[in-house]
This record gives sequence, structure tokens and C-alpha cells, in this order.
Amino acid sequence: MSTDESNIVIELYSSGLRISDGTTILADSKSYALIESTTSIVVGEQAEHLAYLRPRESSTLFWDQLEENSNTKIVISNAEIAYRHLEHVWTLAKCSDRSVILITSVTLNKNELGLLLGICKKISINVIGMVCNASLAIQHPINDCKAIFLDLQQQNIAITELLQNKQEVSLKQPSRILNYGLQNFIQNFANNIAKLFISETRFDPLHSASDEQQFFDNLRVWLMALNDTETIECKFNSKEKHFSIQCDKDQLQLANKKLFEDLAAHLNVLFHHHNNIAIFCSAPCKKVFGLHDYLVDLPGCAVIQLDDISLCKQAILNKHEIIKGEQVHYVNALPWQEGVSNIPTLSFSSGKLSNLSNIPTHILLNGYAHSLLDDLFISYGVDMQPKVLLEKSAGCLCRIYLDNRHMKIQAYDSDKVFLNKNRIEKSNAVNINDHLSIQDSIANIQFIKVVRNET
Repeated sequence: MSTDESNIVIELYSSGLRISDGTTILADSKSYALIESTTSIVVGEQAEHLAYLRPRESSTLFWDQLEENSNTKIVISNAEIAYRHLEHVWTLAKCSDRSVILITSVTLNKNELGLLLGICKKISINVIGMVCNASLAIQHPINDCKAIFLDLQQQNIAITELLQNKQEVSLKQPSRILNYGLQNFIQNFANNIAKLFISETRFDPLHSASDEQQFFDNLRVWLMALNDTETIECKFNSKEKHFSIQCDKDQLQLANKKLFEDLAAHLNVLFHHHNNIAIFCSAPCKKVFGLHDYLVDLPGCAVIQLDDISLCKQAILNKHEIIKGEQVHYVNALPWQEGVSNIPTLSFSSGKLSNLSNIPTHILLNGYAHSLLDDLFISYGVDMQPKVLLEKSAGCLCRIYLDNRHMKIQAYDSDKVFLNKNRIEKSNAVNINDHLSIQDSIANIQFIKVVRNET
């Protein structure tokens, strides 16, 4: 079995396949397939541009559900679709003479790994080793923190704790699997921008199949543009008519606010008693606008965003640990790299993740709950009783606002504003069940948390 410098890597990252030599990406293709018949399957970019025009014939989940059949109009095994996809990417890479290390998701089970090896054998791909993607995320020990690998898949998020000892990194099993993924995030962005088109132009870009396909082709460009600017112009042409809206960064971030907060809540449950958490994000996480910034701001968290080639590079560096003898082994623990020079400096956000459970969502005044989604201002009202305002005005006593996942109160008149009977000097963090009182007022404001059970 060859272990020379000609080794390359095939990375299966759920939403696509990537082939690399550890330095250069040789081929990359998203997991799209169009099943025209049992013998005619179009894959990759060509299939992506037909996914919304022919949805009943399109499949994107074949790598996620390798043991199952497709849910397309023409029922065919997902393993057969995956075979056609890998064959296509292997041809694009033009490296049939080179031996391969496979990088697989932590969510693949033993049967699926066997199917994957069978598909490779059918294509005459010489597989010499298999390694779990999570074990490649970290190169060196990180002291005084919990380290996790957050893998964004098509329909799920896998959260895997990376166990560290003096010799190696290994994986804590099983991983926590959240039942939403890349497709959910992208669809929420699409719905948000589509609503803007409807409200501002009366045109629904998701109404017809041809418009929907064009919309999703454009969506990727719009999201990338928003990474570098605060506002973009989204232009759309349909039936010789031209439509245009302005979309700003803050507005679009709200599209996935609920999912971001749910992810944070799961992290809180898993690591409630730990001060610092290092989050290694898989490359597909970059496709979700706003996710990186949200995670960076979580109390006690530091984020390391892996790029498209990070895991492939690590697989090549660790090939002598992955390739063992004549048999193909599945590796999910690796020794630390020696002489690592590019060790990232981690900056953990202030506070503890467990603080999230104490953050209030509303203030309660005279039996009415006021939402803290927006800044609130407290002023004197009739009979010197406190009243709630949405904008600052003359005579405002204090401001209540969200700052880096902490709810805070800023006093404009420190002699008249008290939190839990203590004077507020400048600004204080507030938690649920805290009380705000105003001098000469008999009414108190209570900070509460409202939980909505949505079905």
C-alpha cells in the first residue's frame, strides 16, 4: 500500500465533496443531484442550477442519508447517487494514480463507512486510510478550556467535544446532534429577503420555479457581499421587469436569531460549568452570515474558523498516524503535532456561558411586560411614576440595553435610579429577578424572562 508523497485527501463535508493535496484544492463539488432516470443522474453545479426548477427530481441529502433511498419522483438508492457524485468529482480532480485518505463526518455510522469504502472501490479509488473530521480540528493542546468541533451539515449540526490529554486529541462520543443545518439557515435568509421584496416592490421572487432558481443563485452572492459592507442592493429581473431593494446587515442577522439562540442554549447545557470554550467551526459555517460574530460574542467563548483546506492539510500532516499497515483503519484520535508554529491566540469573550440563562427578555411594570429586544428608556410619568419609552427624551433617568449578550442598565441620573436598592454609578449588568426602583416612586420594575413554547 503506497504511503509516498502522492497521497491526496477526499473530504466528505455533507454539503459537498472536496479533493485536495493539502495545499491546493483539486476539485470541489456541492451535493446536488438531478435524477432524470435510474440511469441518468446529473450531479454537481449543473444539478444545483436546476434544483428549484425541478424539485421533485432533485436530491441534496444523499451523503447525509447514505443507507436510505432518495425521496425523489424516481426512487433510487442514495448510495447510487453518491457513487455518481464521487465519480464526477474524482474525474474532475484528474488524479486517478494517487492514493487517498478519506475524511468523514463524525455522524457516519459503521454501515455507512462500509458503503463509502464500497463506492470508492467501485470507482477504483485506492483508499489507504479514513479519519474523522473532528479529530483533525485541533493541532495542539489548549489549556484551561473545553474544546469542541462544530460541524454544520445539510440538515444537522454536530457538536463534538474534543478530549485533550498529554499525548493526543480524541473525541467524546456520542456527539450532540441538532436537528437543523445549512439548509435551514439558507432558507431563513431567503425568506427574509423575499419578504423585503414583497413589502417594498410587491414582487414575490419565490412565487415561480424559474424566479426561485434565479433567486437562490443570487442569494449566495448577496450574502457574501454583506460580509464586507453594512448595506447592499439586491437586484432581480423577472419577465423583463427589474426589481431592487436595499438589504442591511443588522436586518438580515435577525433571520436566524432564533436558531443562533437555540445553538447557544445547547452549548450552555453541554458546558454550563466551564468558564472558557474554544469552538472550532467547520468550513461550511462560513456560509451562514452572522454565525461567526454571534459565537464570538457568547460569554466565555473563543472561535476558530477553519477554512476550506484546513482539515485536508491536517490529514496530510498526520498521514503516518492515519495509514497503518495493509488494512484501512478508521481513526478518531491523533497525537499532537510537534513544532507547530502557527498556533492561534485565543481571545475568550468576557463572562460565563451559564450567564445566558440569567439574561432577562422583558421588564415588568404595572402588570405589563415590555420586550427588551430594543433599547428601553425609563422616565418619570404621571404622578411621578416610572414610564417606559422607546426613544431617549429629556428627563430620561436610565437606559436598558443589550451589550455583548449581557443586559445592562445605564443611569443618566445616579441619584434617582437604584438596582436591588443599590445606586447605579455608571452601568450595571442585570439578571432575571432583579428589581429597578426610582426615587419617590412606589412602583418597581422587575426583570423577567418570558419563554415561548412554539409548535
